[in-house]
Amino acid sequence: MRNLPISRRQFLTSTGGLIVSFNLFRPGGKVFAQFATLPSGDIDPTSLDSWLAITPDGLVTFYTSKVEIGTGTITALAQIVAEELDIPMARIKMDSGDTSRTIEQGSTVGSRSIERAGPQVRQAAAAARQELMKLAAARLGVPDSKLTVADGVVSVGGDATKKISYGELIGGKKFNSKITATGSGWDMKVAPEVKPKDRKTYKIVGKPIKRVEIPAKVTGEHDYIHDVRIPGMLHGRVVRPPVINTEPLSIDQDSVRGIPGVVMIVREGNFVGVIAKTEWGAIKAARALKVSWAKPTSKVPATP
Repeated sequence: MRNLPISRRQFLTSTGGLIVSFNLFRPGGKVFAQFATLPSGDIDPTSLDSWLAITPDGLVTFYTSKVEIGTGTITALAQIVAEELDIPMARIKMDSGDTSRTIEQGSTVGSRSIERAGPQVRQAAAAARQELMKLAAARLGVPDSKLTVADGVVSVGGDATKKISYGELIGGKKFNSKITATGSGWDMKVAPEVKPKDRKTYKIVGKPIKRVEIPAKVTGEHDYIHDVRIPGMLHGRVVRPPVINTEPLSIDQDSVRGIPGVVMIVREGNFVGVIAKTEWGAIKAARALKVSWAKPTSKVPATP
């Protein structure tokens, strides 16, 4: 066949029609979210299903409270998951930062997410691999020591006809498996009883990988915190003192009375802030609020 020099506009003009299709179903990674909750309402880290889910087509969704703030954290964590499960990066979806779906792994700060969350993610993924090997051994009728994995497909060594994919093993179903999880946040120890892969066998971790969030940033589809909009949302701004080691002596509430949309002035200890119905209202109120600050308790330079 020849490649015809025809533009999309010319094609539509000549054919006179355009077929548009759409999907009523949610993305596969979210359909099978199957986390367990504790009586407190927190996500249960001892349930393997709270960490990841696998769809029938073999896509893996991993849930983490860590978020992407420009340092490549989510890409790196996805590499860890892909490595432990022996599946391509393209088949990993990281569901991050949603407190209603993810286990609390501590704040994403200080360039410490890989140091702290990396081992948690690795051990959870290793525990999932261990369970998958047990399921595959039972289905294929061989000891799990004879199994190998490549691209999410478990095979019997020496017999290419005996194989089964992760999706066929557990796609859309629960692991219903418990793992050890002690401590909380940054300090949580996850599944220490499970042996992860030998790093000498790594094929994905440590390799240069294209950042997963960059395409959406380039096209303008990425949702930054400034883009978030929820019903009844309010806006806040911090009112900072001219120096540190000080506290507010008095706050003139009348100094912002004429600014539309101001909801309240907040003081908690040394902290002072304003809340308004609009971002511009919060900005104006923070600039206008008159606060008398105490003499600092030590000599410090004034802020610029």
